[in-house]
Amino acid sequence: MYFRVTLPALKEGKKDEAMTFVKERVMTEFDNTPGLLSMTAAITGDTSGINLASYESKESMEAVMDQIQGILSEAADLMAAPPVVYQGDAVYGKVYQTMGKESQRPSYLRLVVGVAKDTEAVLNFLKEKVEPIYEESEGLQVTGAIFDGNSAISWNFWDSKEAMDAAVEKLQAALDSESESDLFDGSTLAYMGPVYAGKLFIDFNEGDTPN
Repeated sequence: MYFRVTLPALKEGKKDEAMTFVKERVMTEFDNTPGLLSMTAAITGDTSGINLASYESKESMEAVMDQIQGILSEAADLMAAPPVVYQGDAVYGKVYQTMGKESQRPSYLRLVVGVAKDTEAVLNFLKEKVEPIYEESEGLQVTGAIFDGNSAISWNFWDSKEAMDAAVEKLQAALDSESESDLFDGSTLAYMGPVYAGKLFIDFNEGDTPN
């Protein structure tokens, strides 16, 4: 499984217009795209958001790059700057709640970005320290992670902000105990917000992993 994470920087006052563009233009543009597994969009502030797409492979994503670039060109008037993009093969993740194709449910997304000193050490941290917290958390829907060079990007979807908040304190404590400076160059950045648009093109079953 291959992921593309886009962090748009919106112009002031363009949030509502951007959300409408995603729901009415982006989500329909990629219907029936071979190899596209899911699309999700969350809003994280008045000028920021997260767009997350999963594909069967890197080749599946590259096959629609012209469409992706066309959509970005159409959205240029909404943007204060070019979006930050991360992409890579899934290195970690698990489905905690079965989600059927084309199903809709409330979700709250948390995405964390950091520059890894050692990607293998970060992956071990996710498996050994973070996963046990995920396993005992209520309201967790799905998790995932990729590396793009030394950039480490991980995410988790929750039933609600309250469910996420209940786990974040434990997640932060795990990071503090490991010492963030041992794993990352500088501090990690967390982006959080409600999902306002999304489509699943396959069934995601409880217990599924991306690799």
